[in-house]
Amino acid sequence: MPDAVSSKPDVHDMVVVHRSFRRSCADLPDLVRGLRPGDTARAALVVDAVRFMLMGLEAHHVSEDEFLWPRLAARAAGQAEVIARMEEQHHRLEELVTQVTDALDELAADPRQPLREQVGAQLTELGSVLNAHMDEEENTVLPLAAECLSVAEWEELGEISLAKLEKKHLLRAFSALMAVATPEEQRTFLAKAPLPARLLWRLSGRRSHARWEARLYGA
Repeated sequence: MPDAVSSKPDVHDMVVVHRSFRRSCADLPDLVRGLRPGDTARAALVVDAVRFMLMGLEAHHVSEDEFLWPRLAARAAGQAEVIARMEEQHHRLEELVTQVTDALDELAADPRQPLREQVGAQLTELGSVLNAHMDEEENTVLPLAAECLSVAEWEELGEISLAKLEKKHLLRAFSALMAVATPEEQRTFLAKAPLPARLLWRLSGRRSHARWEARLYGA
């Protein structure tokens, strides 16, 4: 382990990111199955929610593939099997994401019953695989990252993930995290966020996300 790693990063922020994915994986299959034939306006809203989750998942996993796994492989002696398994799980998740993505345009245009069931089943399988992956990552990989990476490197991982998102989605992504965070976790995220992001969330992001969720969940 390099001498440069002098203090441990707070890796709990990834648990909150995972919590957002867990919530989406729990909710989206039922939202898809609940669509009605011909209701393309509702279908467009639900498909947008699915696309947003898949976009965030891709950014999250690509940053790990490009940055996290190589560093852990080089520094965590004896953990090659764990890292290889993480990479294999990412490949399987990529396959499942592709299956869902390929059906979304058709679902938005015509939310007929067989297609709703197909996409709902695909999302359920994706959620099952993803939850198992995140469980292992939180139990095994995050402790390794806390030991092997510097604070600056952990922050860089987050910056790489955010850079994978289009700027127009950044406030929505931040608001989605804040929606599943505890008050203490919210304070931590706000303390780390740039001043413009904090102001935007307080002025519009929090309320716009609440309105979007009310439409999505019918509250």
